[in-house]
Amino acid sequence: MTVLAQIRGQDRPVAILQRALAKQRVGHAYLFTGPASCGKFTTALALAAALCCERRPGEGCEACSSCERIEAGHHPDVQILEREGAAQIVPIETIRRRVLPQLGHPPHEGRARLFLIEEAGALQTAAANALLKALEEPPPRTHFVLCTTAADQLLPTIRSRCQRLSFSALPADVRAELVGDDDGAARAEQAIAELTGASRRAPGIDLHAAAAAATSARAEVSPLLFAFAQRLHDEASRAARAATDAAALGRAAALARHAELVLDTEAAITNNNAHAQLALESLLYRLRDQPIPTA
Repeated sequence: MTVLAQIRGQDRPVAILQRALAKQRVGHAYLFTGPASCGKFTTALALAAALCCERRPGEGCEACSSCERIEAGHHPDVQILEREGAAQIVPIETIRRRVLPQLGHPPHEGRARLFLIEEAGALQTAAANALLKALEEPPPRTHFVLCTTAADQLLPTIRSRCQRLSFSALPADVRAELVGDDDGAARAEQAIAELTGASRRAPGIDLHAAAAAATSARAEVSPLLFAFAQRLHDEASRAARAATDAAALGRAAALARHAELVLDTEAAITNNNAHAQLALESLLYRLRDQPIPTA
């Protein structure tokens, strides 16, 4: 069981939650947004532990009965709503069966009840509408945490009823440490270098091989693409600050466009289930067709 104090790479959202816990002013509904595999759902579970822990209320202890059952997914006051079936959605039947009947009752045994939605973008439209009333007028000691990689795909009424906390992509060294892979950061750096070289027609780098290497370098391609986009954005910012003529500004703008294309590809893979390697190959072709002017 990971507690809030152990969450890596997300200092700002964790600090906000810790302050709310210390002041006993935890929000009734949170929207955790950010890329895949950045710790949103782990943080949601850590918040549940902090609210329900028997030994260290407001923090979580990892060892009491409540913390252990939250980790195992068996705590009666912590309902985890996951995607179901071939369509991988959260259907309205789940909301009707597991959420709405409990709202008229106090928590079974803990100080609070939490509903955690693993990917709010998977909420069926009818299911999202069914949640609105609960989000608008939640019962006492009831909290909702909606995690998503694509907040803009949620109903505006859902977004407006939640306090939004933004999570960033984890640095490569933190990702490597969390998965217990000492070579993970080096492989990620190599993959980004090959994507950069392929997109800029570097000699000796094959486009197909670069896409294949990127998809095999990480079980999750999303963090890699976010890191690639961040690298391009940083390069664009440096180029813009140092620009002294129109050509230099054009280079900065081209780098920024490349970053946007990378993020578009990440969204297609994460949200639309696009084939990762084919999507990366298509991305590299598009980047090659929009060359970055030389400095």
